[in-house]
Amino acid sequence: MKRHLAHPVLGVLALGALAVAAPPPAGAAHPHYERLLDRGTYALEQGAFDEAARDLRLACFGFLDEPEALALCLTRLGLAQAGSGDEEGFLETFRRMAEVEERFGAYREAPLDPGARTAFEAEVAARIPARILETTSAFTRLAAAGAGPQDLVARPEEPPAAPDEAPTPPPPAPARAAETEAAPAAPEATLNAEDREILTRAYGLLEAARTRQDLDEPYRLATEVANANPEVRGPQHLAAVIAYRSARWEEAVRYFRRGGDPGEADPELLFYLAVSLYEAGEPEAAAHALRRSLPRIEHTPFVRSYEAKILGQPEAPSGPGPTSGAAPGPAAGPESSGAQRLLG
Repeated sequence: MKRHLAHPVLGVLALGALAVAAPPPAGAAHPHYERLLDRGTYALEQGAFDEAARDLRLACFGFLDEPEALALCLTRLGLAQAGSGDEEGFLETFRRMAEVEERFGAYREAPLDPGARTAFEAEVAARIPARILETTSAFTRLAAAGAGPQDLVARPEEPPAAPDEAPTPPPPAPARAAETEAAPAAPEATLNAEDREILTRAYGLLEAARTRQDLDEPYRLATEVANANPEVRGPQHLAAVIAYRSARWEEAVRYFRRGGDPGEADPELLFYLAVSLYEAGEPEAAAHALRRSLPRIEHTPFVRSYEAKILGQPEAPSGPGPTSGAAPGPAAGPESSGAQRLLG
């Protein structure tokens, strides 16, 4: 299925956010449950994890007939429970998510932003025993390779305009990082509790960001964890996506490489990688990544513009893209209430 891309810099603001995920289908649930979902999402963005968990737990009951919306709600609930330290609640939410995925494939298709999916999977890898992960098709890879995004559904956006000032360079990576930049990360250990908390803070700040400068702090936090844990896949890709959305092209390439090739299963991340490579002056590598992503993303005007730049093909007239999915863009995200607030 093809994904729909959104706008980079503005979308960026929406990037790591829970709200960045597309809203549940109109009329899918009673307005009461949609209000609970919005309220719980807002509390999660503010770091009020107990309040968020309470509202989101109730909200999820309103989406039982909408598997993809339920998966979105469960993801946010899981992040809230992880933030509040509710281990038992997180395990139960994971079990519900696994059941929804096994029956409907809803987690893979849910309109989750890359940041949300990455953060949730990092918590899953850290909290759920490998023997359980090995029995769930959507999360089996986490048992062997640690946290990492999968089947992201963020919407790509056109890259942000060049800033008036060069972005603040990221902190230098540890010396051993150089050894891993050119190759995929090996099977890894998971993050400790302190680093997971830092990533959660970065994620919340990213959702609340409204200007380009607002991205500096979540980027600093994400790269702090990524640089301290170069062998862990999830933080590398999260740092790469934030760098992409803020037009830090060379840094995006560096963190993508350190985190390992996203693979065809992550077409949106491949698209982010292709744009970053192109803007960083690596056109051949960009073309390779782009060709791998195009079959599974929606060909929006933004995607077509980079297809023309990177592959030298003429841009098609604006209009609906060839199939249903769309690639993720640097700054924009799906039109959920949170994303609209950020973009507006």
